[in-house]
Parts: sequence; C-alpha cells; structure tokens
Amino acid sequence: MGRKLLAALMAFTILFSLCPTALADSQEPRQTAFFTSQPHTDLDYSEMTYRRPDAKAVLAEMEGLRGLLDGVENAKAVQELFGVLVNRYMEAQTMAALAELEACRNAAGSQAAQELEAAYNACAAIADALPPLMRDILNSPCGDFLKEQLGALTAAYYMQYTEAPARQRELTSQETSLMNEYRRLSAEPCVVEYFGRDWDMQALNQAFYQEGSINADTYAEIYGMIAQELNETLGSLYLRTVRLRKNIASAYGYSDYGEFAYRRLYRRDYSPADIASFREDVKTYIAPLNTALHAIPRQKSDVFYSDYSGEIALDLIAPYIGQMSSELLEAFTYMREHHLYDTAESADKTDTGFTTMLYYYGAPFLFNAPAHELFDFTSTVHEFGHYNHAYWSPSGWLNAVKSQDVMEVHSQGLELLLSHYYPDIFGKDGQAVADYQITSLVEAICQGAYYDELQQYVYSAKNVTLQQINEKARLLSIDYGFAEEDSPMAHVYGLSWVQVSHNFTQPFYYISYGVSAAGAFAFWLEAQKNYFNAVDNYLAYTALDASYDFQESFAATGMTSPLTDGYLEKLAQTLRQELKVEQRLEELENATVFTDVSADSWYAPYVLALAEMGCVDGDENGAFHPGDNAAWDMAMGALLAINGQKPELEDSRTITRLEFCQMIVEVLGIPAAQGSSPFTDTDDSSVAALAELGVISGYDGGAFHPDGELTRAELCAVLYKTAEAVSLIDQPETEDTEEFEMDENAA
Repeated sequence: MGRKLLAALMAFTILFSLCPTALADSQEPRQTAFFTSQPHTDLDYSEMTYRRPDAKAVLAEMEGLRGLLDGVENAKAVQELFGVLVNRYMEAQTMAALAELEACRNAAGSQAAQELEAAYNACAAIADALPPLMRDILNSPCGDFLKEQLGALTAAYYMQYTEAPARQRELTSQETSLMNEYRRLSAEPCVVEYFGRDWDMQALNQAFYQEGSINADTYAEIYGMIAQELNETLGSLYLRTVRLRKNIASAYGYSDYGEFAYRRLYRRDYSPADIASFREDVKTYIAPLNTALHAIPRQKSDVFYSDYSGEIALDLIAPYIGQMSSELLEAFTYMREHHLYDTAESADKTDTGFTTMLYYYGAPFLFNAPAHELFDFTSTVHEFGHYNHAYWSPSGWLNAVKSQDVMEVHSQGLELLLSHYYPDIFGKDGQAVADYQITSLVEAICQGAYYDELQQYVYSAKNVTLQQINEKARLLSIDYGFAEEDSPMAHVYGLSWVQVSHNFTQPFYYISYGVSAAGAFAFWLEAQKNYFNAVDNYLAYTALDASYDFQESFAATGMTSPLTDGYLEKLAQTLRQELKVEQRLEELENATVFTDVSADSWYAPYVLALAEMGCVDGDENGAFHPGDNAAWDMAMGALLAINGQKPELEDSRTITRLEFCQMIVEVLGIPAAQGSSPFTDTDDSSVAALAELGVISGYDGGAFHPDGELTRAELCAVLYKTAEAVSLIDQPETEDTEEFEMDENAA
C-alpha cells in the first residue's frame, strides 16, 4: 500500500505512447453503469491559468505545521493546515502538467523547456517534502486524523519513512534537463539531400505511399539517410542518458536499471527475467503472423493518408461512442465541451501523444501531434481510452495510480472495439482500416518485445557504444521479422530506433504496449461472438480499482493473463483463423493487384509491372479495366512516370495507336528507323522505329490500324516492352517472352 501511494504522490503526469458531441440521428446512448462519478471542474481549458509552483512558500508552510505538532490541542489546526498543503501539492502537480503541455506544443522553444524544468523541480521538491511531513504528523499527538485517512497498513509505512538522499534528487533533476534537451533536438527538422532534392519524413512518405513516385529501394535509401542523420544527432545524447540512469538505479539500491524501471517506475508484477520467455514466444508465434499480415496488401485509398488532425478524427468518432456506452459518451462530451484536448496540426509540436491528468481540476487532457496519416485517427482513439479511464478514476491525493500495463489495455482495447464501426465510419474502406488496426496491434506486440530486448542489452552492457547499439538493433529487427538479413530495411532499423521517443523519455515502457496488446485482443475475440458482451467486459476491466496489478487484473475479470504459457501461441492460431490469413495469402498468390486482371491473362505481366512502379493504377474499387480505351492523360502520365518525370497533363480524349507510338518516340528520344515501315497501312517513322525495336508487329495481313483506338492493356504492353528495349527497366520475370502483337481480341 505504501509503495502504491508513494507512486501516486510522485506521478503527476500520465504518459501513454484525443463543442458538444452528437449521436447519429435518432440513436440513443446505450446505457451502462460500470463507473462511479467523480468531481470535475466546470472551467474551460482556456481558463486554467499556469502559475509556477512556489516550492519555497509551501516548504515554509510545512515547517510552520511542524511547529504545531507538540501539542494535542493543535490537532484540529494541524488537520486543516495539512489539507491546505495537500491542495497545494495537487495544484503544483497540475501546474507541472500544464507546463509540460506547453513545452510539447513548443518543443523547440527554450523558454517553455526552462519553465517546464522549473515547474517540475518545484513540484518534485514539494513531493519529496510531503512524505516526511506525513511521518512527523503520524508520530505526533496530532496524527490520529491522518492515521484514519491512510488506514493502518499505509500509516505504518509512512511512520517509518526515510527521505530520499540528496544524491537521488540531484540525479533526477539532471534527468529532467536531459529530457528537455532531447525534446529540443528531436523537434528540429531533419532534412537530407538526395539527387538535388531536399527530403524529410513527411515528403518521403508522401512520395512513396501517396504519389508512388519513388520505388521501395529509393524509399529505403532516403529513409536510411534520414535515420543516419538522426542517429548521429540523438545518439550521443542517448548514451549520456543511459549513463545517468544507471547511476539513478544505483542510487536507489538497484544493480540493474531494467529491474529498477520494472519495479519502481512501472509497478510491474513481472520481472525482466520473467518477460524473456514472453519475448521468445513473440519471436516464435507472433512475429511470423505479423510478417504474414504485412504480406497481405492493403488497398490503395486516400483514407490512409487523409487529414485527421484537430476536430476531424473527433467528429468521425463522435456518433459511435454513445452507441458503445453512455459512460464513454459522458467522458467524450466533457472533453470536447471543455476543450481538454490538443490534436491540432502544428510544426512546433513534439512528436508524441499522451494523456495527462490536471489533478487540481479533476480534468484529464489529451495531447497528440499529427503524423499526417491514419495513425492520427487510431492514436486519437487510443488516447481517448486513457482519457475515459482518467475521467472516471478518483484523482485525490490518497488515490494510487494503476499499473501502466493495465492502462495500456484500456487504450488498445478501445481501439479494437471501435473497429466494429469502421464500415460505418469509413464506408467501403472500413474493412481495410480494420485490417490496418489489427495489424498495427499485432505489430505492437512485436515492437514491445523488440524494444524491450534492445533496452535490456543497452542497460546491461558495460560502456556500450552507439555502433554496438545500432548493430544490436539491426540483428533484433531480423529476429523479430521486421527485416531480412542484408536487406536495406535491416540497416534502417539499426539506425531508426532513435526516432522512438519512449527510448529516451520512458525507457522500458515499450513492453507495456506488447503485453497489453496481447491482452486487449481478448476483447476483440469476444466481440466476434457477442459484441456488446465484449464492450461490457472491457468497461468492467477499465472500472477495476488501482489495487490490481497487471496479471491480477485479468484474473479479476475472468480472463487469462497474456504472460501465461501458451497464450501467445493460441492467440496467433486464433487470429490466423479469424482473419483467414492462410486463405488470403493463397488467394494472393493466385491473384493480381487488380480485381479484373487475371494472373494468366496475356497482359498481366505488363499491367502489374507498371502498377508496381506507380505508372498506372486502377479505380477506387480496385479494377483496371484493361479493355477500355486509353486516354491521352493516362498515356502521357504512364510514359513520363516510367521515364522518371512527373505527369501534369489532364486530357481525357481517346488516344490512337499511331498517336501513342509518336508520343513514345518523341518523349524517349528513340532514333529514327533505318528502314521503311513493315505495315501496309502506314509509313509513319515512329511506328517503323518501334517495329525495329521488336515492340510491335501489327495484325495478321500486315496491317497496323494506326487510327484504331488503343486499349489500356495494349498501352501497358507496348510501353513496358519499349522501356525494356531501351533499357529503362530490367527484363520482366514472365514465362511468356514472345513478341507482343496487337490483337483486336486480346483484351
């Protein structure tokens, strides 16, 4: 009890890793009653004014209280003054949280960072002074009221309390300074030059995922350059942080920082040694599943790279929260009505998402920095899972905080359960988004184990170097299936671990994402049988009080702990069955990227090759329409793309066979034909040039039909074979390498 209360006293920020709402028309909230109402302020966030905590004044008031402890006649005055001091402490926690929010909004600003450090140090000074004051009160004639408030067990703990040495406080202050330095460095833009163009991560992702203007190898090369730059910038700071944290662990009597973090920081009911078998099961069962899920291509859709910042994601979520639970709706409505969230786009924000508690006001606050993709939507849902828990949890000074692992189940469980409504939220893309959500949490299990094993290595090694960390990260990326041996992505993984903020700000936290994601899937599996039973089980789990540790929480709700032997093996098997993974992979082998392009069609190798290079695409339903007439803009766009240029033409006129041949010869600069045209109905030099290259051979009887309309399939075949002939691309891997003949019936 004392350990948990002390954690509550010291934890003033809950970090994890968002106008009134309206239900869908005529949809009443689904009434639930799992939580107990808590007091919350009526103030808007804009009315919550930051004031730097005055630690000196509070400490002076504490000393004044000590002067009253000798006389039992002062008991009432002591009780009243202690209540004031506790309120001062809660206010200091809140001011530190407000300072952190401002620092995260203005990550590059030195003033915001300095204010955060000052607020944190002031709050820490008050927090350090409060337990010894409680000890002195309990051991005085005036201590009966506090014994009654604490209970016998907790009172006994604080009656024996010993202050933290000055060395511990100094090291903690140094850690805060390093984290402020990290926030500043990580907020600075990282731009690299590649063939005359400046690239950052946003431009790189847009070019690869949205525009398709670069291939996977180019993406990996540029990503590697960015990762190298960040690795060099942040790596030395990370090594300094590791050395400091080893000293912190030693100052608290721990020989290993991992053990210190597991036990003292995160209150886990398992040790680093215990989690080793979990990590091995992840490698054996979950990592192959993750690889298989990523092998199933997701359909091309703007839904994955749309804007979800600000109110957008919240507006999408709003109609469905109440359909799940009236209590979820109450928390959601309070958050929006009082503007207790910041999910807006800003170049100045630090790259993170978290939920913090403003204890003085009884108000949670949700923060997220948009990443310009669907992740922003799922992050909003994730953080609202934390927000809902914080809204319903007691926030008084005597209330302990829950295990971090338990709280991650709150967020990830909500992510999985809300996916039930994705067909309504995202329409035709609903299933694709649900697949993305599930795949993301399967990957979270792997990433949790990956980063935990990397950090176990870093903090246990003596005098570890940045090069050694990079190599270990590379090898682990192969072990966990993120990359293949000697692949460019393995090199990238060996560098890009510095891009994960938790490695700096919350070491050893990431395993929480892994074990909690594994546990959260229990609700999803139940939802496949009875959705609202699963929702109610989730709400009951979220409503558990803070006395339950991670493994205890599953037992309390009749579920199996994800750390139980055999759990991950069974989970992987069940997910494979529910998601029909093997069936979908088999279908993939026999299918193409387009719904109307069969693998055995004559034009499939050319269409699919050009599609993979981003030169052609299908419609919103995944169809290519190979027999339709090709338009001028499609022809020029594909031709420019394969030649490494950006198409800008908009012309929907049908292009003829002759016009396409002339376009190819002109754009690619193909030399004129040496001989005359082999066709009976045209002597055009462009047609003759392509005939000499072996790209076209016309129809039976020697005709070319120059004014005939060109189909989309024919366009792909002619363009691909031309590009191959002039060495723009490599020889395609197809069984049929016979010369292509324009055939009126081919399409």
